[in-house]
Amino acid sequence: MIPFLQRIADIYFDRHADSMADYCFVFPNKRSATFFRHFLGLHARTGSPLIEPEVTTISDFIADFSDYAVASRYDLLFTLYNLYNGLSPQIEEFDRFVFWGDMLLSDFNDVDRYMSDASQLFRNLKNYKEINSDYLTPRQKEIINKYWGAQIPLDNIDRFWTHLDNPREPHTNRESFMRLWEILEPLYRQFRESLSKRGLCYSGMQYREVAEKFAAMTHDDIPYRRIIMVGFNVLSISELSIFSRLHEMGIADFYWDYSFPEELRTDNMATHFIRRYVKLFPSLYDIAEEENIGLPEIEVIGIPSNVGQVKYTGRLLERMVADGRIANPENAIDTAVVLPSEDLFIELLHSLPSSIPSVNITMGYPMKLTPAAALMRSVMTMHLKARKIRGSWCFFYEDVCDVLANPLLARIAPEVCEDIRKTISRNRMFSIPADELRNTWPTVENIFYPVDDLHSGTEVFDYTLQLVSFLEQELKTLQSADKNAIIDQSPDDIPADSDFMLPPEEAETPAPIALEVGFLSRYRQSVEQLRDTASRYRVNMRESTFFHMIRSVVDAETVSFTGEPLKGLQIMGILETRALNFDNLIILSMNERIFPKRQFTRSFIPNILRRCFGMATMEFQECIFAYYFYRMISAAQNVTLIYDTRTEALNSGDMSRYIYQLMHHYPQSHMKMMSAAFSLPAPTPVNDIAIAKDEKLMEVIESYRAVDGTRRYLSPSAINTYISCPLRFCLHYLRGLKDEGEVTDYMDESTFGSVLHQVAEYSYNHLRGSREEVTVSEEMLDQMANDTVGLEKLITSAINRYFNRLPNLNDTGNPDDEYINPTPLNGEARVLADIMLIQMKQLFQLEKKRVPFTFIHAERKFMTAIPLSPDLSVNLRGVIDRIDRRKGIIEIIDYKTGSDNLKVANLRHLFTPVNSSTEHHKAILQLFLYCNALHMDMRYDGPIKPTLFRFRKLKTEKDIPEVVINNSTLSDYRELNDEVLGELAERLAPLFDPTIPFSPTPHPANCRFCNYKSICGQNI
Repeated sequence: MIPFLQRIADIYFDRHADSMADYCFVFPNKRSATFFRHFLGLHARTGSPLIEPEVTTISDFIADFSDYAVASRYDLLFTLYNLYNGLSPQIEEFDRFVFWGDMLLSDFNDVDRYMSDASQLFRNLKNYKEINSDYLTPRQKEIINKYWGAQIPLDNIDRFWTHLDNPREPHTNRESFMRLWEILEPLYRQFRESLSKRGLCYSGMQYREVAEKFAAMTHDDIPYRRIIMVGFNVLSISELSIFSRLHEMGIADFYWDYSFPEELRTDNMATHFIRRYVKLFPSLYDIAEEENIGLPEIEVIGIPSNVGQVKYTGRLLERMVADGRIANPENAIDTAVVLPSEDLFIELLHSLPSSIPSVNITMGYPMKLTPAAALMRSVMTMHLKARKIRGSWCFFYEDVCDVLANPLLARIAPEVCEDIRKTISRNRMFSIPADELRNTWPTVENIFYPVDDLHSGTEVFDYTLQLVSFLEQELKTLQSADKNAIIDQSPDDIPADSDFMLPPEEAETPAPIALEVGFLSRYRQSVEQLRDTASRYRVNMRESTFFHMIRSVVDAETVSFTGEPLKGLQIMGILETRALNFDNLIILSMNERIFPKRQFTRSFIPNILRRCFGMATMEFQECIFAYYFYRMISAAQNVTLIYDTRTEALNSGDMSRYIYQLMHHYPQSHMKMMSAAFSLPAPTPVNDIAIAKDEKLMEVIESYRAVDGTRRYLSPSAINTYISCPLRFCLHYLRGLKDEGEVTDYMDESTFGSVLHQVAEYSYNHLRGSREEVTVSEEMLDQMANDTVGLEKLITSAINRYFNRLPNLNDTGNPDDEYINPTPLNGEARVLADIMLIQMKQLFQLEKKRVPFTFIHAERKFMTAIPLSPDLSVNLRGVIDRIDRRKGIIEIIDYKTGSDNLKVANLRHLFTPVNSSTEHHKAILQLFLYCNALHMDMRYDGPIKPTLFRFRKLKTEKDIPEVVINNSTLSDYRELNDEVLGELAERLAPLFDPTIPFSPTPHPANCRFCNYKSICGQNI
């Protein structure tokens, strides 16, 4: 099939080669104009003489006849903003106005494009009874009736106005709408006047001006002998007026891309408008092909993933090269990949096969989706949440981590980013001083430079531009070493309003660094233009900041890609396909609400008023996108439609309505429905997972034995871990896969316990003073409980140590120095400090039931060897929370912040769970290990009583809790120690057996809070 544009180029070259210089060809977009030049140039290459005609787009054609220049989006927004604040009693911040401002610009643009009477459209409600249904001029009525096939009135406008007088309508809604509605007419009028005084306009204003001009123009006023309109579809009233006037003057020719198969011509929204245009604006020459047009071969493929869609596309392109459907992979100009959703663009570039080396990109990519914009949003959030602490700016740790996680920064300084993250995690830093970040890691100092006044446009814009320039320069340095990079132009050479150009390089595709440099360049240009415009219009920020302004305005921009010359695989958006034909067509995201897009009426002008005033409605959009789709596939030979089958979250998994239409109305012999799925290996059964003990691993394990040579020590926690799950023990203690601990802005149970342990330790150490031991009386406990100020100081220091990770202000180089840091607490830490104060007082009150007792030691460290059996002794190390003597018996006290059970029905439950929902009694087994450690370390053979203090239950416990095993209170560990050690030896024996691998636990309860669940595959 000969492409539509080539047929027009051929017939005009054959008949008017000598006079083409007097002709003007007008196209809906730049891309179709470029392809037309290409086809026309094919004749010039044969040696035939040709003077190229004027080839332009409809917007440029309109601009040539206008007395005004289209203003930039920023000029329009700031002009509208100042006028709006002059009319509205409520002053809006600019960043909040941007959304509404864009909507107002769109509405005013439609009012003028459709040549509506704004004074009638924006009527005041008090006059609604005077309004009738006739607001169009006779000329407008004639155009709508003739070219749209619609009768006037299109709807009953009274339905709109009377609903506002409905007492059931919420009062506030009516008033808010009417306050805004009443200023729209003066705002529209003042906006146009303000622009026209400066020789500026917006697009719709320019269209209206030229349409009104054309009504009075004659043939002599037109600088062309003939104007050829090519490839248009749905036209606005102003465009229809211009087309009609040119047709009346007899200097116009029209060509409509209407080469649809018969099955697609009738009862199809795609041809609703164009059928009428073909009759009213006929072509001078018949360019229809003689052979009948049939439906292409269509494949519909469902894939449960966005990434899966682009990966499948890459493999499909590879197959098309192999089977010859892409005849020339070096220049696959006959093949197009169309992206209704721009989200897939970057992933698609990374998925293209190496067999297609050349790519041409023509589409718009939202600035907010670029890595540059994502990084800047994270940086802005970091600054907006920054706080001054003791005179220095500090950033919140989550915000810093978000910045470091951006792929753009990770590409520039990966080691630095990782080092900062590890430092934050290791030191559990919540508020990170900006000075420390800049001084410790100067490579990224431009990012963490504080902005003192967020309401200062100068400071914010200077910081933003300095940061973007830094990132741009760093990437350029990387780019110079990247052999695949193809963009080698100075961003300063690209005008701020221009497209992002990919230079034509033979056999090259855009490299990721090159794209990121381009995105940063475009971002910088947008910020520079915003800064200059904001300064020119003297816009100030009050409650909001200039960071908000940059984020709301720049993120709404679009990065436009264009490709010159025509070479390679075509990657395009939907709008860029107009008037173009391809043999091979791949359309992704063929889901309902994506293509066609879900239509939201982002307009202040309700749909019913749009109908009454002959303006575009949602039905227009339906016709436009249906035309784009059916026109695309009609001219192709091979069509692949890919959609996402997922039904999770907001994804419905529904195919586009266009696929359903093809399924139900067109020959199924031309269609093939397929479903694709990921080929993922089945999860390995848990029972098959095991880590064998090799020679190196056994060397480490054997060092836990109490023998001469290199010694390693087990802790009570490590032993409990091995009993719970040997695989977890191996991964954590032998393989070193330790959880570094997630930094959180809340205090977890472990940190809470560490704080209470230190407060209890320092409280009793202060009571003992320099003595070896102290006998505690009831009066002493009352004194400690009543010393609220002293307890608060201890709690504050402990929280600053374990939660806030602040330095020790009492550091003399001795690790045994008491930690002191009285920095005041705030927020959650302050609340938790109050709770801890109550719990410490409850502890002292409960301990009064034990007096008199002798306090001997707190946080007693030990390193010793414990014989478990004649064949096995292990090295053990740990810290005993507290050692007392009471009634002549040594007591080992362990503090717990959980709800550990003190009653054990059977001794074996120290090693095996009671049932499927519980774990073994870790706390009591740990107490037995402490008793044995004290016995060995202090050479003490007397009785030792294990005791557990549970902070969570201090308020409800009436007496000192006792450990109960087999229904008997445990007064001396020696009563059951031989049995415990014998069972422990049996449990630990497999650890030292080289033939027994490390396997996962068979008890699901042990896995609930395990960090390695994803590794072993336990289904909990």
